[in-house]
Amino acid sequence: MLVRSGTAVALIAMLGLFAACGDDGGSATTSDAPVVFGEGEIPPAFPDDFPIPPNAVIGTTMIDRVNHRSEMSLQIDAELVAAVQFFNVGLVNQGFVVESSEGSAITWTIIFSRGEVTGSVVLQTQGDVSQAVAGVNGT
Repeated sequence: MLVRSGTAVALIAMLGLFAACGDDGGSATTSDAPVVFGEGEIPPAFPDDFPIPPNAVIGTTMIDRVNHRSEMSLQIDAELVAAVQFFNVGLVNQGFVVESSEGSAITWTIIFSRGEVTGSVVLQTQGDVSQAVAGVNGT
């Protein structure tokens, strides 16, 4: 009998976990959850004029309402040097101040600000393509 009740408790716990982690069909950007994960769309906290390379694909996104931070990953069809140049020039052209831009041949970090918005773009090389994680605070 103990085995059956243990199995029942485990089954109920698994169902509760699936219900808590399951997709309720709502948009990730409209949820009231403190941290929301999404995919394929720029989080609304990013300024409308935030530079996104035209050949970039938006991957995973995160909206952290507790820490007032939003992030998105980008797959960019460009080598690291070209991707870094795009963000450095694009940020300045849109009125952001590039506080620092430094790195190596495999990874690069850009720190920027404009008004109350601060953020970063961390880029890594993947051969002929680059991976970036862009984040903004103050949102």
